[in-house]
Amino acid sequence: MKSSSLRWHDRIGAFLENPLIIAAELLVVAVLQALQAIRLISAALIYLFVIGWLSLWLRRSSWRQLGLSRPTSWLQTIGIGAGVGLVYQAASIWLIAPLLQRLTHEPINLSQVTPVNNDLPLLIFWLAISWTTAAFGEEMVYRGYLLNRVADLFRRSRAGWVIGLVVSSALFGFGHAYQGITGILETFLFGGVMAGLYLAGGRNLWLLIISHGVYDSAALVLIFLGLYP
Repeated sequence: MKSSSLRWHDRIGAFLENPLIIAAELLVVAVLQALQAIRLISAALIYLFVIGWLSLWLRRSSWRQLGLSRPTSWLQTIGIGAGVGLVYQAASIWLIAPLLQRLTHEPINLSQVTPVNNDLPLLIFWLAISWTTAAFGEEMVYRGYLLNRVADLFRRSRAGWVIGLVVSSALFGFGHAYQGITGILETFLFGGVMAGLYLAGGRNLWLLIISHGVYDSAALVLIFLGLYP
């Protein structure tokens, strides 16, 4: 009986490697992201995480294989991740966001987190959200699952990874539609940097999680202190 179930599992896994099935899977993801962008559903990240987990389980893969395994050096991973997060946040505040605002004539909509200003309990709440939902959740879904799944569609060729970088970053950007067009563009660029870091850093998700968490935390602390936006 167990052998039979294993065979069925393997057959389903092989079926999910069919390019048409991969394309259909990615289409479902894109539709969910679009529905969130136009506010017909909320918390699309939860649905995407479930789809990603189920897809990995059926294909006998895991988050560990996508980069959530123990890094060779925690000290190096934390140092590089924190450095990238801080540097990119500084670049975003003083260079990227102002340039995008000149292009779109619209500031990034940060109304969701601006109440953090001088509110310590709210700051702690949003720091917890940024490290769980954003840093862990978004990096696992957009870089761990989606980037790899798009690359699967193109047999993990060099062009496939480039397309995966663009597609996963675009979906990541549209996932932040509540920040307005400038927020979408800025998040798309940040997603591209994270995807590039993932590929350059040996596909280490911890590197991205730390970088993303520090990036968001720096912004929240600046908002709390009244220094940003």
